[in-house]
Amino acid sequence: MSGAEPRAGWGSLRRLIPIVIAVGAGVALGTWNEPVGNFLGPFGRLYLSLLLMCVIPIIGAAVVSSLGRLVADHKLGRNLVVIVLVFWIGMLLAAAIGTTAGWATGVGRDLQMSPALGALLLEMESTSGGGVLGDPSAPGAEEARYVELFEGPGSLGRRLADSGPRSPGNEVEENPRLLTYLEKLIPGNLIEAYLEDNYLAVLFFSVLLGVALGFVPAATRDVALGVVEALFDSLLRIISWVIWLLPAGLLCIVAGQVAGGGLEFVSVFRKVIVVSLVTTLATMGLFTLTIWRIRGVAPLRVLRELREPLLVAFATSSSFASIPAAMVALKRGLGLRKENVNLFLPLGITLNPIGSALFFSLSSIFAVQLHSGPETAFGPTAAFALIFGSVLAGLAAMGLPGVSALWMLGLVLEPIGVPPEVGIVALLAVAPIIDPLFTMVNVFGNCTATCVLDRVLSDSG
Repeated sequence: MSGAEPRAGWGSLRRLIPIVIAVGAGVALGTWNEPVGNFLGPFGRLYLSLLLMCVIPIIGAAVVSSLGRLVADHKLGRNLVVIVLVFWIGMLLAAAIGTTAGWATGVGRDLQMSPALGALLLEMESTSGGGVLGDPSAPGAEEARYVELFEGPGSLGRRLADSGPRSPGNEVEENPRLLTYLEKLIPGNLIEAYLEDNYLAVLFFSVLLGVALGFVPAATRDVALGVVEALFDSLLRIISWVIWLLPAGLLCIVAGQVAGGGLEFVSVFRKVIVVSLVTTLATMGLFTLTIWRIRGVAPLRVLRELREPLLVAFATSSSFASIPAAMVALKRGLGLRKENVNLFLPLGITLNPIGSALFFSLSSIFAVQLHSGPETAFGPTAAFALIFGSVLAGLAAMGLPGVSALWMLGLVLEPIGVPPEVGIVALLAVAPIIDPLFTMVNVFGNCTATCVLDRVLSDSG
């Protein structure tokens, strides 16, 4: 046993080295040779599509087979209560961490009335075809220009709020509500949901199908679940083939993302970026210690076992792309039961957006401080509303692609009387830079939740 461990460790290290080199090379190419980065970008998106190709069927097959077995064994009711409790406690804790970190560091204070922020937003406005406002850096005019930029019927913030991030097939309400989430949850056409990568709808149908199969007579149920499990194993094999191309795919993805822009905003939003980095690292440190206490696995080994799904999450900014690698890491690396991983991890990635709750809480504090004066009071009631609203916004955002999710800030800010347009306009610039960090939190948090559920439900069973 002891003789095999060094070889296994060296083998895993050899797999990690090309990935790290690829990510570093992607950053270098995108920074120093923008044309090459832009050329590689489409190949990165092609690889990401290849990686995501099997994710929806994997989610469906894993949930159907696990729930079917759970219902057949008459364990669903008790387990469901525990799952909901673990998910909600994790999201509320993450939102509380984000709120505390944002308020303690004053994440949005330094940008208030900032000429640099005004110039940046005016540049964004002009490139999107909007009207031109005055220069906010003009002597003696900072405050007036800032108000002109964000407030009033003709301002940039108001025009963006009125228009919204609408695109074909992606209608988002000006004032987002939970109805948006429910509409994504219940598909009118299951095939269309698959084609549109509507993970919520696929999960909802898979849960219903899994529960229904649990009530089917044993002989028929075993045959059906056997087919589903064979499909699941086959899909994982396809993913294992695709993973061989991971270093090349990550190089193209990262090079395209860096060359596509975003780094020019670092100087303006450096405090937001630093606070986001420290907060996400601290949160992932808490997850590491939790797994250590539950599984008895040393913290460094926890990080080593989960490095591949975390790197995929960081490089692709996609929690779903990391699901296959996370499943393998939890089962082989941390020794979790197959049926628990197959059920809890897909459920968690879809219904436990712990990284999104952290992001929305921190972003909401940023927006509050950006909009309000230094004397603004922030009492316990507002803090509770912000924390709870961040959880709801994280759940609602799971049904929306890309930066459209930012408009869910309205769920958090409107109840406490802060116009969401201010924060949204500013975060449009910085979100692509910090989003990979919160995606890692989402993946790591759900791996931790899966470990907790595996331990709790196994002990109670």
